[in-house]
This record gives sequence, structure tokens and C-alpha cells, in this order.
Amino acid sequence: MFASICAVLACLSIALVYIPSTVSTVLKLRSGAIQSLQGKKFLRLRKTEEQVTMLYGGFFWGILLTALAIYGFVFLVVFLITWNVTRVYSVPLVATLCGLFITVGFKTLVLTCLKSNFHVAFYRKKPAQANFTIVVLECWNLGLTLGYMFVRATKLVLASFLYIGRIDTPFISPEAGEIFGSELDAYPTAFLKDVVSHEAHHHPYLERLGVMYMMKLRYGDSFAKTSGSCWRLLFVFALMPWMRKYRLMQQHENDGTSFTFGQFRMQYKPEKRHSVAKEHKHCQEEDSLYETISSVKMSQLEFEISDIKEENVALKKKVEELETKLKGDLFDIIKLSQTDVSLFKES
Repeated sequence: MFASICAVLACLSIALVYIPSTVSTVLKLRSGAIQSLQGKKFLRLRKTEEQVTMLYGGFFWGILLTALAIYGFVFLVVFLITWNVTRVYSVPLVATLCGLFITVGFKTLVLTCLKSNFHVAFYRKKPAQANFTIVVLECWNLGLTLGYMFVRATKLVLASFLYIGRIDTPFISPEAGEIFGSELDAYPTAFLKDVVSHEAHHHPYLERLGVMYMMKLRYGDSFAKTSGSCWRLLFVFALMPWMRKYRLMQQHENDGTSFTFGQFRMQYKPEKRHSVAKEHKHCQEEDSLYETISSVKMSQLEFEISDIKEENVALKKKVEELETKLKGDLFDIIKLSQTDVSLFKES
């Protein structure tokens, strides 16, 4: 009965964790926590896309095998403790384990008290006492490490039982999960392929861009006109003038000629865009407003450039003053030292 309850709880926990795990993976992709185009292993996701067809079977059979493994392990432990034949050996073993847990708890309490007296974070307030404590612990752990290794092996086995059904996250680290270039557990990669394939068709940036294209096709010249661009420029100049300053300072880096996409590079500068609205008579007022905004923009840029030049001139003057002052101080020091030497010789 107890083993069945543990198996059912394991199944429910694994089945319910897939939804937040998928959402978390999507957010990591969108935020850049999982590297996409800049990742070294991302190109693997573009190959063998048919692996995503294994996910549905992996969900079902993985959860079922997890339930069976948990059921078998709990049933075996309870059976060994309650059966009359094995109870003679299992009960003393359980008592020994309880004694070890009590000893480890007492050791943790003592070490906590000693750390507050001998250590401050990673620094030792009393090196002699701290070194003596470390030597004692090393001698003690030399005999207990064998038991710790068995405990570690048991933990890894139990964790592997739970992670049989967790095909959404890797159980083995990337360094230990590859042998001669082949993955030991390919299901997490297949899960990531499925998420990336869905994101490629339903990413919010692509959906927003598609809506803009559809609006332009639907409303034509009434959508995204020159007047809207002018109002946007006015808004930027009034509320966010530092954007123009940063763009001016980084203009030589973002001129468009150094743009790369894959193995292609732009060999020419992009042509200057022209407004289609100039061909229509009803857009003359918008064109005049655009010219006014352009003149205001040029005047603001010239003013910013003049301010930067004035700051550079003032900085150069300060540097020259400091250099002259430093030379004078050095000359005075040398003169005083020579005077002291002459007085010492005369004496």
C-alpha cells in the first residue's frame, strides 16, 4: 500500500512538472539564457528533426517506468524490514543507520559552534585551532568516506529512478553525457528541438512583425505614414534625447557595412530611403513637417558636437596644467635634494 502511494505521487509530480518546465524553457530561449544562434551546440538542433516524434512515447513509458521503479524500491525496503526472515538483519541495520544520523547531526552542531569561533567565512581568526580541527576531521572522515560513497551511490540510483520520466531536462551533465561525440541521453535534446520548432513559428517578435505587414497590406498608405515617423521623432527628442547622443557616439560602429549574417557580409552601403508619400499631393504638409524635423535634428546634432569639442578642449587644458605643475614640483624636489647633499658634504 505504501509503495503504491509513493508510485502514484511520483507519477503525478512528473506529469505536472512538464507544463512549468516547458514554459521555463521557452522563457530561457527568449531571454538568451539558452543560447541559440551564438551557441556552439545549437546547430545540432537543426539536424534529425524527426527525434521529436519520440517525445509522446517517452512521456508515457518514462512515467510508467518511473512508477514501477519507485514501487519496486519502496516495496523491497518495506518487505525486508517487515519479513520475519530478513527482519533479524534489517532492524539492526536500521538502528545502525539511525545512530549514524544522530552522530552526523551532533558533528554538524559541534562544527557550527567551532566555525563561529575559529572562522569568518573563508578566513581563519585562529589559525592554530582551525588547522587542528581540520586535521581531526580529515582523520575521522577517512574511515567514514566509504559509507558516504555508498550513500552517494544510493542517492544517484534514487535520482535516476525519478528522472526516467523527466525527458525534459538532462540528468547527466554535458561534460559526462557525451562519449565520442554521441549523447548518452538524447531525449532532452529532442525536447529542446520541439520547443525551438514551435518558437520558430509562434515567436512574439515574428507575430508582431506579421501583424505590421498585414496592417500595411490592409490599410496601405494610411498605415505607417511619414507623419507617424515625425511624431515618433518628436517624442524621442522631447522625452529620450540621450538616445540620439548614444547613436551619435556609436555611429561609426553601426553604419551597416559591418553587418554579418552567417557567412555573408554586406559589400555596399545601403541606399538612402525615400518616402513614397512625396509622390502624392496630399502629403505636402507632411513633407514640410518632415523637413522641419530634419533641420531641428541637424541643429541638435551640431549643438551636441560643439559641446563635445568644448569638453575636449577643457580637458586638454587641465592636462597641460597638471603636467606643468608636476614638472615644477619635480624640479623643486631635485633642487632640495641637491641642497641637502651639499650641506651633508660640508658637514
